[in-house]
Amino acid sequence: MRTIVQRCFLSLAIAASAAAAMKFRAQEIQRDWGVVYAVTIADVNKDGKPDVVAINPTQVAWYENPSWEKHVILEGVSKKDNVCIAANDIDGDGALDFALGADWQPTNTASGGSLQWIRGAGKAAGAMMPIGEEPTLHRIRWGDIDGDGKAELVVAPLHGRGTKGPEWQGQGARILVFRVPNNPAHDKWTMEVADDSLHIVHNLIVTDFDKDKQQEIVTASREGIHVLKRAADGQWAKTRIGDGQPGEIKMGRIGPKRVLATVEPWHGNSIVMYEERSGLWARQVVEEKLSSAHALGWGDFDGDGADELAAGWRDKKGGVAIYKRAADGRSASITSVDDGGMATEDLAVADLNGDGRPEIVAVGRATKNVKIYWNESDARQWTRHVIVEGFANMTAVAADFTGSGKVDVITNDYAGKHTILYAAPDWKPVVLHTGAQAIHSAVMDVNGDGRMDFIGAQYSPGWIYWLEQPKRGLKDPWTYRLIDETKSGGVNGVHGLMLGDVDKDGKPDLIGNSAQPKGAFPNSLAWFKVPPNPRKASRWERIVFADRDAPGLSHYLGFGDVNGDGRPDLASAAKVPDGGNWFAWWEAPANPKQTGWAKHVIAENQDGATNIQMADVNRDGNVDFIATRGHGKGVVWYEAPNWTPHEINPNLTGPHSLAIGDIDGDGDIDIATVAKDDFVAAWFENDGKGNFKTHVIYNDQAAYDVRLVDMDRDGDLDLLVAGQESKNVVWYENRVKR
Repeated sequence: MRTIVQRCFLSLAIAASAAAAMKFRAQEIQRDWGVVYAVTIADVNKDGKPDVVAINPTQVAWYENPSWEKHVILEGVSKKDNVCIAANDIDGDGALDFALGADWQPTNTASGGSLQWIRGAGKAAGAMMPIGEEPTLHRIRWGDIDGDGKAELVVAPLHGRGTKGPEWQGQGARILVFRVPNNPAHDKWTMEVADDSLHIVHNLIVTDFDKDKQQEIVTASREGIHVLKRAADGQWAKTRIGDGQPGEIKMGRIGPKRVLATVEPWHGNSIVMYEERSGLWARQVVEEKLSSAHALGWGDFDGDGADELAAGWRDKKGGVAIYKRAADGRSASITSVDDGGMATEDLAVADLNGDGRPEIVAVGRATKNVKIYWNESDARQWTRHVIVEGFANMTAVAADFTGSGKVDVITNDYAGKHTILYAAPDWKPVVLHTGAQAIHSAVMDVNGDGRMDFIGAQYSPGWIYWLEQPKRGLKDPWTYRLIDETKSGGVNGVHGLMLGDVDKDGKPDLIGNSAQPKGAFPNSLAWFKVPPNPRKASRWERIVFADRDAPGLSHYLGFGDVNGDGRPDLASAAKVPDGGNWFAWWEAPANPKQTGWAKHVIAENQDGATNIQMADVNRDGNVDFIATRGHGKGVVWYEAPNWTPHEINPNLTGPHSLAIGDIDGDGDIDIATVAKDDFVAAWFENDGKGNFKTHVIYNDQAAYDVRLVDMDRDGDLDLLVAGQESKNVVWYENRVKR
């Protein structure tokens, strides 16, 4: 017997630092039932709860959630052995039916292999009607193969007709597609052959592989992994995307990429993952010591936004385990779920009790049982709340924009050029303005009326504007007013905005950049003073403090008194090699309105430098710098007074956003970012001395902009994310201290 314990391979700090511990409680709902060949999850009785459906050689049964009472649908009618089952409303009466593969004879390639469907409910529940036959029929799946909006039944035999073991050479297995007729109980089901060139086709999946709203067949066979696609003229194309000799196959997602998991060879000892890329997908062996591995299933078991793989094996008493692979592919861990109590023939993954955590349901061969493994994993430290999905956005800010006492959000649909308010708590959208592609934004009570207004910036042509909040933020129009623009001789390449009292008059000023190498103020940084009457002013006063002194496409800004002279200094970062890849700060003179502030370089040769903020990181009384290389890799802080670099996490790719604050309530400065390329949201816990621990908040999340703000007004800092490539605006509720 192989005992699995928690273990870790080569691991990046970002990979496994804060994953919730996965815990499962086993409940056996069926024992002594013979070989349990297959299991699926479906709401059989239409009560809104997922039920468990399983088959043994002679029975089809379902187990009713939550009592798990057994109901036999079919017994002794189909030819031994039942081997596969797939649920669908076949006759269109609103009740769930089942396609069933039976007469399982794995070495008989001349006959056997019956295909039929059975009614799952109603007066004729359990009635069985024939569909067709195919020797060694082994797996069936439903899917819309031709894009007509109706599901077809895909059938895969294990072997080709007339072949013999142990090599099974000769005719390939026929991958068949059956169409449901108008009267499926009486009319003939038409069939076509999708492919007949592959051997030992142990399993397949049906999915919209190329995202064209038409589903494809992905097969696992001795020849590798192939995608079968049907053209409009009925011709089939076969594309190889993976090598090896896989048996089982399931698809999940880790970060931004799809990942295929396989058992290799069929009934073999290895678990292999294939990561999405053009051409052949990247292959990685994550396990080599199982005994007759036979079942796979993906699910986000620990709630971090990335799928983990559940795998089961059936020999040497069998078992079930979960494999967690980081998005970088360089780390993995294994958690035992069942060691010896499940000789796994098949498994399924679904949230059975509606708590947001998926369970595992496994069925056994030698153990002759059905078990539910209840997911009782530790609660996540961050709870994800989706505000809106469906469009790319570069920035989002939060405040009470409606006078409701709740925190609302304003973002910008970048492609649609809409600035949109989402009102809490149901996130009702209100379009405030159309025409700008806002890359960054800020919140300020510009006119001093006690209501928070919105400030947005378009990159190029450069354009800064503010929208005045009316008395009734949801009903009355927000008045558009201009701050500065390129076409009138203003800034160009406005990537970052920041608020700060630059001239120390007790009122916040606006800081921005003019990053483009063309225009009236190329390669420059500026601050803007709010006019005495901002409603009537055509422009705000512009002070260019770094005149042509910030080349390399500067990004975001920092504000604070670096040298302790009582005057606020400013900082920025630039991302490109031509004049950039630096972090720097500009020393404020006695008169902040003068141009040509003294520039001090903090660090050079910082590939993709984007963000910089100021804080006393190690509580020594000096102001340090916290920075990210958002178009490169890594999070770093620079210790005053000599700007000694300390890498916080050098491996995150694309940490384009940066927010700082006391996240865990222990009195020191912590850090949050989202890596737009790795699709990882993370925070970095400061021990008060400048040593940081990485914690993953969520995977499969991109961002251009993040803010730490108390979204639920419970006294701690939550994380608001403008989801750019993940096309969402979300906030993560801080539960770190609970």
